[in-house]
Amino acid sequence: MEASNDYAALMEGRLANFPSKEEIAGDLLTIQQLRGELDAAREAERQREVEIEELKKKLAAAEAEKIVVQSDLDSMKEKYRREFEGRNRKARKDLHLARVSLAKEYEGFWLWSRYSEGGFELEAELERLKDLEVSLDVDYGLALVSGPSLGRLDLPEISGDSVNQD
Repeated sequence: MEASNDYAALMEGRLANFPSKEEIAGDLLTIQQLRGELDAAREAERQREVEIEELKKKLAAAEAEKIVVQSDLDSMKEKYRREFEGRNRKARKDLHLARVSLAKEYEGFWLWSRYSEGGFELEAELERLKDLEVSLDVDYGLALVSGPSLGRLDLPEISGDSVNQD
């Protein structure tokens, strides 16, 4: 009987330590609340991941647009550099042509003023130009090589057999 009393005492002790229905209901409510908070946190995390993916896509699109804009900017810089160089080249050419034209006009004016002052003898200038022409003809004639002078050159002889007479 003593064993049965011990068993009964053990069971009473366990029943006394066993949580009540209210305590179990409170614990279940706490568990349900924590599960709800966990689900809400998981949903918030999923939303953040979706937002992060969208932001990554926007960043990639912005990077691609930046590359396109940079390329356009480089193209425009090159275009305007070429236009500037072209305008600069044309301006320098126009300046050179203007200087040449001015020099010709000045020379014509100088010759006209010299002629009108009487310091320019037309016949003397014509004679000087004819003398210059003759001296140039002589120089040109000296530059030509005559036939007999070629005979003094040491050139190899060519026989009739070695010449192709087709």
